[in-house]
Amino acid sequence: MIQPNIRPHPKFVNVFISGSSEKLKLYTKNLDKGKLIYGEKIILKMDEEFRLWDPYRSKLAALILKGSQKIYLERKTTCLYLGTSTGTTISHISDIVSNGLIFGVEISERSLRQLIQNTSSRKNIIPILGNALNPQEYSMLIYKPVDLIYQDVSHPDQANIAIRNANLYLKEGGMIILFIKSQSIKSTVKSEEIFKNELNTLKSANLKVLEKINIDSYAGGHLGVILEK
Repeated sequence: MIQPNIRPHPKFVNVFISGSSEKLKLYTKNLDKGKLIYGEKIILKMDEEFRLWDPYRSKLAALILKGSQKIYLERKTTCLYLGTSTGTTISHISDIVSNGLIFGVEISERSLRQLIQNTSSRKNIIPILGNALNPQEYSMLIYKPVDLIYQDVSHPDQANIAIRNANLYLKEGGMIILFIKSQSIKSTVKSEEIFKNELNTLKSANLKVLEKINIDSYAGGHLGVILEK
């Protein structure tokens, strides 16, 4: 079997690609060798494991494939991840920020238990049981300002969740990657109107919108937004 030609992504640190631009596939180098998180395919190359990054399972992969210019994740990035679920995307971010740190907040005890089981060997992930709507709940566990907030939370108050957490934890000049899910806000209103209202709320909190990308072809009713504090 011919192995794919895996090579570094030209824009993003610790992200790898194979295939042509029309059929691009994404990978991250497995920080926890031998362990899978969600049944993803592993490619072995030069004694390294590359995990295939599924854009239908990870909105961050979708954002990259839909043309994001910069995701603001470096090897030493400190990240606050809101809405970790069981560990799909946070594990790929863990691979990317190999010398960084991720505070992973999840409200569901069941999902958090699965996250811990999936990522217990990853020393750069700190799982936190908490409600992202009330960020002061976990203030004792986040001991330094973060470079980036990554938010994927299904809640009617998505913009204000980002604002509250940014006010408490995000350093000045820090970044936010936020996925607005229109159906979680109001199912009877058109997605475009919801996106507009949420963006206006974010802008009113002195957050600068750098990119807004519709990822509907991978995750229906979702807008990916990158903001700067």
